[in-house]
Amino acid sequence: MASLPATRLTETALADIQGFITSGYGHLSYAAYLFLQFHDAVQAQRWLGAIGPAITSAKPWPKTATGEKLKPAVALNVAFTAGGLAGLGLPPDVLCTFPVEFQEGIVEAERSRILGDSEESDPAAWELGGSGQAPIHAVLIVHAVSAEELVNACRAQRAMLADTAGGVVELPGSMQSGYRPEGDNEPFGFHDGIAQPAVAGISGEGVPTGEFILGYTNHFDLMPPTPSVPAALDANAVLPSLDNPYYASQKRRDLGLNGSYVVYRKLQQDVAGFWQFMKRETLRTSGTDDAGRMVWLASRLVGRWPSGSPLMLAPAADDPRLSDRNDFLYRADSAGLSCPIGAHIRRSNPRDDVKPYPAAEALSMSEAHRLLRRARVFGPSLLDPAALTHSASTGAGDVLLELADDGSARGIHFFCVNASIRNQFEFVQQTWCNNPRFGGLNDNKDPLIGDNNRTGEPPSHMTIPGVPVGARTAALPRFVRVKAGAYLFMPSLKALEFLAASGRSGPV
Repeated sequence: MASLPATRLTETALADIQGFITSGYGHLSYAAYLFLQFHDAVQAQRWLGAIGPAITSAKPWPKTATGEKLKPAVALNVAFTAGGLAGLGLPPDVLCTFPVEFQEGIVEAERSRILGDSEESDPAAWELGGSGQAPIHAVLIVHAVSAEELVNACRAQRAMLADTAGGVVELPGSMQSGYRPEGDNEPFGFHDGIAQPAVAGISGEGVPTGEFILGYTNHFDLMPPTPSVPAALDANAVLPSLDNPYYASQKRRDLGLNGSYVVYRKLQQDVAGFWQFMKRETLRTSGTDDAGRMVWLASRLVGRWPSGSPLMLAPAADDPRLSDRNDFLYRADSAGLSCPIGAHIRRSNPRDDVKPYPAAEALSMSEAHRLLRRARVFGPSLLDPAALTHSASTGAGDVLLELADDGSARGIHFFCVNASIRNQFEFVQQTWCNNPRFGGLNDNKDPLIGDNNRTGEPPSHMTIPGVPVGARTAALPRFVRVKAGAYLFMPSLKALEFLAASGRSGPV
């Protein structure tokens, strides 16, 4: 199914949706993530009521008389784990209306199996949110226009936490910070964030709104399941009535409308190991360590050149003029001669080439599994991206050839928004990225985020088709390791008002 035109969301709806769902806050380069725990339900409800007015919604920013947008210097959003909702006093008959994967949480054994979270990425070894660690109940997401504004915003939020007298606490040492690099390059050095799907309700066309926001029809023209509460629990009728035949015999209210699910993963990238692998492979296959060839090989693993130019439009060489292009399909390159079938961007969004299905059906399948990414980089840069776009020059090439680890942790705070964690995030990770037989390949997992190099499994490689013969890399190590994670529910502003209401002080 091609992207469909759709009616834009009303201003009332946008004012009810948290802005994190609809916007990447591109002008707010700095971010902090405060991980919280609830120890007293009443205090947690009061705290939520206190921060409620400061939550950033998706409503359009005001404009000056000349039409210039007045963008905020700070944005604040909040999301909860299943344990956090219980800590706010939601009873079991409400929690059970949430999807099973959300109720179980990201560290449950079946979820770890699906996601490939084992060995170095096992939740037992995580820094935050892992098994055996203090549970996460909520995440405060703070974006700011400058480092100083971020510090001030976090200080203000911590003062409000202190007012709860221990009822809501920040997990010790848990705060994470991130930033948006100039040029939008992720730590491996590639321009990132190009292929974000348009949301029909926001732009007027694109992927159906219900793929990302609860309460609207999805790709299958169906309404995604929504969590609900008995009407008696919402005495002030803050939430809208639930119009669902399944609950026709009950009086229930819609807790999910204008909310969504958010996945958090702290992904640590082995930048030096990535480029050292490219160097070893270049030596193995050509007998010489050539920086240009290293960039060529790395681009095959990614599916784009360092500038962001897609291999489908520029297979022979990087062309920065195409750096933001996303208007391409794969069916015409079914053999993967331009962009290898196993390349990261082709696996995570196969577009019209999901084998063995016809193009239209494949495009429809791909659209049903899209994700809205909301990411920030963490850690100091190890590599100047200029070394990749100018690798033919001696100085830049030497930097790439001599790259060594400096002992600092770096990577991405990965957040994604989806109406179904199971059908979107988990499907993409399990069926497309961790699948060694994706697209008819064999022993080929996603070279970047696949769970490569697992004990007791066949090694994973990268196959690069070519004429007259292609290439196959040596066994791939795991370049990206998971260091923290959580499955979260990001409620609407109305739902936040409901959750902040007193009188539901259940067990914590």
